[in-house]
Amino acid sequence: MGMVLDFISGAGGYVLPFLIVLTVLVFVHELGHYLVARWNNVRVEVFSIGFGPEIKGWNDRHGTRWKFCWIPFGGYVKFFGDSDGASRPDGEALQELSEADRAVSFHHKRLGQRAAVVAAGPLANFLYAIIVLAAMYMVFGQRVTPAEVGRVVEQGAGQSAGFQEGDVVLAIDGDAIHRFEQFQQAVFLNPDRPLTFQISRGGLEQTIVATPRLVERADAQGIIHKFGDLGLWPANPAIVGKVYEGSPAAVAGFQVGDRITAIDGKIIDNFERLQDLVAASQGRRLAVSVLRDGREMRLYVSARRDVRERKAAGTEQAAGETIVTEPWLIGILRAQRPPVQLGPGDAVTQAVVTCYDMLVQTMAYVGQMISGSRGTEDLGGPLRIAHASGQAAQVGVEQLIMLSILLSLNLGMINLFPIPILDGGHLLFYGFEAILRRPLTERTQEFAFRIGLALVLTLTVFATWNDLVNLRVVEFISGLFS
Repeated sequence: MGMVLDFISGAGGYVLPFLIVLTVLVFVHELGHYLVARWNNVRVEVFSIGFGPEIKGWNDRHGTRWKFCWIPFGGYVKFFGDSDGASRPDGEALQELSEADRAVSFHHKRLGQRAAVVAAGPLANFLYAIIVLAAMYMVFGQRVTPAEVGRVVEQGAGQSAGFQEGDVVLAIDGDAIHRFEQFQQAVFLNPDRPLTFQISRGGLEQTIVATPRLVERADAQGIIHKFGDLGLWPANPAIVGKVYEGSPAAVAGFQVGDRITAIDGKIIDNFERLQDLVAASQGRRLAVSVLRDGREMRLYVSARRDVRERKAAGTEQAAGETIVTEPWLIGILRAQRPPVQLGPGDAVTQAVVTCYDMLVQTMAYVGQMISGSRGTEDLGGPLRIAHASGQAAQVGVEQLIMLSILLSLNLGMINLFPIPILDGGHLLFYGFEAILRRPLTERTQEFAFRIGLALVLTLTVFATWNDLVNLRVVEFISGLFS
């Protein structure tokens, strides 16, 4: 219950970052609609952040009402001739318009103009993600992990397939790989599916066919995730990036920048090997060889247990039970690779590539949920987004900005789904209009909008229920009455 109590007691720390991120993304989305509408001489009556009663608003010189409303989950732009914020046409009113009003009515614009206005919202979200990410690459730099295998887990799927330490992954199923993150993404999304890897070993290219194993693992919140795993880790030197105050490592004298080279005489060539030996020590005193400022020294440390709780999954008997794990830790974090600052051209190029990779991964994830090959437990709603926003804000501004980039891409992608009431639904109608040479009837559109609204509300309720279950709110409330 600790996570639920933390969430409730620290609601302000979660809600405020969430509302800031959501407001920015909704504003960007609606601003895309607004700017392209104004460019096409469409009168915009309302630009609203949120729904429901107005909190604060004002009128600009073009007659647009800009306002903030009490229900903050979304927003809308209402064009002249719309019956509501979903841009449904007001049939009777449209027939009575004068020529001057028809000239600024959204529904009297050419098909291409209307499609451009509708598509501008999702495209604005994509553009926001690219611009902000490129700015981060120029200011903070890009963190890149080379696609080199640093460690092969014993009896893992990668070892069985023939991977070795030092292998550099060049391509997967014909798609070029430049970063280890791309390798992880492909493996993550393809459990139990053979993949063809093109690798470089000792300067020679080879082909390896490997099938990632399906793995179920709990995150820090106890939420079980299913994904593919080959048991391969990147080449990460065992360099100390942080020493926790009061930890065994702090007591032993570890410092940031120390490079750990051996434990009890066993060579440490990457951070994951270090973690394995610490975990296997069971609290036994370890002799750790450290390289500091070019000088070798030896430190002695004993790991201690870190008690964690998580929900079990898998067997019928274990499902839902609480499992207590006690990993052995010495209290250090791995040093991150120094980011590489990019120039404007490279920053934009890398931002486009990264955003594309994020969209492809998300689409693959959604496709697996629809096909049934992946469960829907990872489908999150506003509560989980708020929780993630709060956690990102606690880590730092950079992490919160990265979350906003991911959410902006998802917002743009979801709005392009061909569901009536979403932008993609409008574009679908325009596609039929282009084929039939006439708009769909008002009755057909009204019926489709009702179905779309029901579908969106159903998905929202389902995602929110997932949030309540995964954040263990339901269990917490039921425990109050049992």
